Amino acid sequence: MASRNPIGTAIMTAFMRGFHAVNDNPKIFNDTLAYELLPEEMRAELKQHLSESAAQMAPEFVKDCIDTEASFRLAVHTMAGPMLARARFVEDRLEDALGKGISQYVILGAGLDTFAFRRLDLADRLQVFELDLPAVQEIKQLRLAQLNLPKPHNLHFIPVDFTQQTLTSVLTRVEYDPRRLSFFSWMGVTQYLPLEAVWATLKDIVSLSTAGSEIVFDYYDKSAFDPEATSSRIKYIMETTKNIGELIITGFEPSKLGIELANLGLSLLDNLGREEMQQRYFKECTQGYSAGDYIHLACAEVI
Repeated sequence: MASRNPIGTAIMTAFMRGFHAVNDNPKIFNDTLAYELLPEEMRAELKQHLSESAAQMAPEFVKDCIDTEASFRLAVHTMAGPMLARARFVEDRLEDALGKGISQYVILGAGLDTFAFRRLDLADRLQVFELDLPAVQEIKQLRLAQLNLPKPHNLHFIPVDFTQQTLTSVLTRVEYDPRRLSFFSWMGVTQYLPLEAVWATLKDIVSLSTAGSEIVFDYYDKSAFDPEATSSRIKYIMETTKNIGELIITGFEPSKLGIELANLGLSLLDNLGREEMQQRYFKECTQGYSAGDYIHLACAEVI
């Protein structure tokens, strides 16, 4: 896989999830711990950055940027929707999967995910494996120690660099059991990888899983890469992530995804576009959040 530097995007994702949980009602996704993982000075820096970037993200609403707070809120509402939707999608699908006997949860590119700490009620029935770069996991574990949060006994931190290792080589050396039903989450990653790396990872998941296991992932619509058609928000995200070492390079054609996954041994169960996400997660939302354009959420089952 190509070299990546996902620390910046992991921090921004945690900030958006945490800010929404602490400040908004009703909640699309409730993750107050995400906010605590970020030191106060870091949250202040992110708030300032977002306030200064609002007009670039959403130039059509620049008239609403009457002060710093209004600019900040506009930036959050413009950016956070897709992050909140994908988080909710993952844990809704996982909750359903638990009903059919899923007992292993593998989070690829876990970043500052807080699931294992929020769902201690599942500690005796669900093993959680967080995979990410060593540098990302070091930052997270340092902050957990500062907050005096002990690691749940079912949580396994698995440092991995996919430029040097494969998913198969990593999981076959830890407590993961390929004979048990598993649930894989792969959010905020596929768009940064070469297409062949995405297919290789999905193939690994199939080979590492028993039939009935599931994977959820998000992806960009190919049309997002058309500079004449894409939105200001997507252009801003592409430019910003490029500046922090995260090149958005890969997208898929939604109508062809089912066939492509079937060729790998996966059955597509869910493939949400903007309208489906809007109805499922944002229909009752009154704070200005909305589903992201050009971003899709997929769930597939190992055949």
